[in-house]
Amino acid sequence: MREYRCTRNALYAHDCTGRNDIRERQGHYIWAINEEAAWQEMARRYPEETEAGFTVQEWESFDVKVVEVRRDENGNIIKE
Repeated sequence: MREYRCTRNALYAHDCTGRNDIRERQGHYIWAINEEAAWQEMARRYPEETEAGFTVQEWESFDVKVVEVRRDENGNIIKE
């Protein structure tokens, strides 16, 4: 199975940045056997939006490390 990033076209039909740039859209990350199966899962979740359709892209997830940056009273970063 692969991970796919899917977006809902209906939400971006108006004049907005997500209309022409899918990077600006909220993604739904779905594990499926192929693109068609991912599309079908989106159709199951949002049956009223099948006419507008969905975008489906293969997605490669990555590890993200979240760190806290602390500053002193002068605004300098405190190194630990």
